[in-house]
Amino acid sequence: MRILLINKFFYRRRGAETYLFDLKALLERNGHEVAVFSMVHPENEPSPWNQYFVSSVDYSNKNIKAAARMFWSREAQRKLDALLDVFQPDIAHIQNIYHQLSPSILTTLKKRHIPIVLTLHDYKLICPNYEMYTEQAVCMRCKGHRYYNAVLHNCLKGSKALSALAMLEMYLHKSMQVYEKNVDCFVSPSQFLKQQLIDWRERVKRIEVLPNFIASPPVLTDLGHDVFYAGSLTAIKGVDLLLDNFRENQYGCRLLLAGSGPLQAESNDSIQFLGQLNKEQLANRMRQSRVVVVSSRHHENFPYTVLEAFAAGKPVIGSRRGGIPELVQDGKTGWLFEPTKPASLTAALTQALADDQRIVTYGHNAYQLATTQYTPDKHYEALLSIYQSLIA
Repeated sequence: MRILLINKFFYRRRGAETYLFDLKALLERNGHEVAVFSMVHPENEPSPWNQYFVSSVDYSNKNIKAAARMFWSREAQRKLDALLDVFQPDIAHIQNIYHQLSPSILTTLKKRHIPIVLTLHDYKLICPNYEMYTEQAVCMRCKGHRYYNAVLHNCLKGSKALSALAMLEMYLHKSMQVYEKNVDCFVSPSQFLKQQLIDWRERVKRIEVLPNFIASPPVLTDLGHDVFYAGSLTAIKGVDLLLDNFRENQYGCRLLLAGSGPLQAESNDSIQFLGQLNKEQLANRMRQSRVVVVSSRHHENFPYTVLEAFAAGKPVIGSRRGGIPELVQDGKTGWLFEPTKPASLTAALTQALADDQRIVTYGHNAYQLATTQYTPDKHYEALLSIYQSLIA
C-alpha cells in the first residue's frame, strides 16, 4: 500500500510528532511505501520528500502578516499537487495541519479521490485554542459554534488579534464544512475526545477510537525513589500543583521535572529541574523513578507520558481530566486525583511513597497493559482495517 503521511512539523516536537514517526516506522516495517508532506523547519528530520515541503511560517511571535495562511494556503495546494504527481498514494493519513498547512490540502486530496484519515491529537476541530482551557479553568464556552468567546476571553496566547484570527478561522472552516465534507474517517485516541465531538454535534462522516501505541522492551522492575514529571513546565499542566506540594510537604524524596517552561526555577534539595531530555534519557529517568505524575488541569487527549511510564513498568498518578482516566486505572495501574483539590494530589503522593509493594504491583500491572493493549501490532491491525475499508 502507498500511504501519504501529512503533518505540519517533521521533527519530534510533541505527541503528534511522536505518533507520526512511530507510525511511519511501523508502516514501513510492514512493507508499505510511505511518503511525507510537511513544512520546512531547521529541526526537521531528513526526508527524500522535503523538496515538496511548504515554506516555514512562525506564529509563536504573533506573526499577523502570515495570517492568511491560517485560512487557506495556495502554496500548500501547489506543493502537494506536485508531490501527488510523483507519489500516487492509496490513502492519506493526516495528523496536525492547522495554521501552517491549512485545510486547503483536503480539497486537493479529494479532487484526486484519495481517501483521507485524520487523527485528532487535540480539540482544534471544536475549540479555537486547541485545549478547551482558558482563564485557568476548563472552558466549553464555544460549544454551539459560539467562537466569538475566543475574542471575549483572549484565549489564544492572550492576544486579542490572534484570538480574533482564530475565531474567524473557525467560522470560515465551519461554514465550508471543510473537515466534515472531506475527511472520510476521524481517528480519536481517546473515547473522551470522540464523545466531545458527539456532544458538540459535529457532522463527521465516521469516527473511530484507536489508542496510540508504544513498544515495550523488557524491563527489570526497579523500585526507584523519586517522583518524575515530563512535559512543559506550565500551569495548564498542573506543574505549580506539584511544586507547591513538594514545598509544603516532606515526602523524603525528590521531585524530578524534565522539560522547559515559565515555571522552571533553580533546583534545590527536594526539587530538581532536568531540562529537556532526549528519548533515551527520558526512558532511563522513568525506569529509575518510583512513580510518574501527569498533573494536567486541562482535558488531555491521550498523553504519551502515561504510555511511556507503563512501558517502563511505572505506575502513574494522573488527574481526572480528558482521556487520562481511560489509561490510568485507579487502584490498579496508579492513582487518580482531582486537580482542583490540592489535597487530592497530596493523598495520592502519600500513598505512592508509603507502600513499596503497591508500587511494584501497580508497576507490573501497568507494564502488562502496555504489552497487551497498546502494542504496535495491535495498533497496526486496527489501522490497516480502517485503511482497507476506505480504499474498498
